[in-house]
Amino acid sequence: MRSRMPKSLLLLLLWTPYALAAGKGNVSVLYAGSLGAVMERELGPAFERASGYHYQGEGQGSVAAARAIRDRLRQPDVFISADPAVNALLLGPANGGFEDWYLTFASGELVLGYNPRSRFRDLFEQARAGRLPWYEALARPGVRLGRTDPNLDPKGYRTLFLFQLAQQYYKRPGLAALLGPPANPEQIFPEPELLIRMESGQLDAGIFYRHEVVAHGIPYIALPGEINQGDPRFAPLYATQTFTTSKGLRVTGTPVLFTVSILAHAGNREGAVAFVRFLCSPEGKAVLEKAGFRSAPRLLYGDGSRLPAGLKSLVEGRSTP
Repeated sequence: MRSRMPKSLLLLLLWTPYALAAGKGNVSVLYAGSLGAVMERELGPAFERASGYHYQGEGQGSVAAARAIRDRLRQPDVFISADPAVNALLLGPANGGFEDWYLTFASGELVLGYNPRSRFRDLFEQARAGRLPWYEALARPGVRLGRTDPNLDPKGYRTLFLFQLAQQYYKRPGLAALLGPPANPEQIFPEPELLIRMESGQLDAGIFYRHEVVAHGIPYIALPGEINQGDPRFAPLYATQTFTTSKGLRVTGTPVLFTVSILAHAGNREGAVAFVRFLCSPEGKAVLEKAGFRSAPRLLYGDGSRLPAGLKSLVEGRSTP
């Protein structure tokens, strides 16, 4: 007599999100918080469908995420950072050997996003149309600006760089005073919360990466290449800016680049290789470009001899940290 599967077990297999990937396991990805929408809505699900692995993602400010890895509070298979400088905290034996290598895979730029329901919407619309300087809109009494912590997140210190560069570009001494102190508690919010707070009406505007506002359909004001840190032609200009975090990490302005690496302690190395291959595949690249990212050469940093064989064909050039 043929045995029948209990109905409760059958339902569990049909509905559990792990059912598809039961034979291949989970791939955990700790990523820069600004990638939340594209990772959870697009890349993660697409990777699951293409590979049979189960994707598990978590977003944090890149600096905070690197510290969590160093402190062994997080042990992901894959780490995606918003700045190569953050990977330097993990790369090689001198930094604990958490990473042996990393690849650049996408670029971005900073923009000024604003709440379309803000009572200051008309000001921001004028700035978007070029009829009012964007910094004059921010200077209006009552405007609530949000940004991320420069001690925890590359976007946070890039925001500081943006305003310093803007002072020079527009010849407006004191423009950076709109931010107050670097870690101004009236403006600082955790990276995963910044968009939510603006969309909920708690903020009128915020400094974001372009891909964030594109993914959420939020109106934004594009900024000149001289200050948005998205144009490699202005790399020497960006490099005039520096910031030292509260933990002593000194960072220098660079064009915005996103990196990916497989951690040395990855529990599912095969799955991690599959994820990185998917991220760099034509399908992954199409998802990123649709979300507002720009392509970037896949440059290899670190010990190339430790790069998995399945990823060697992805490398388009070599660099050094």
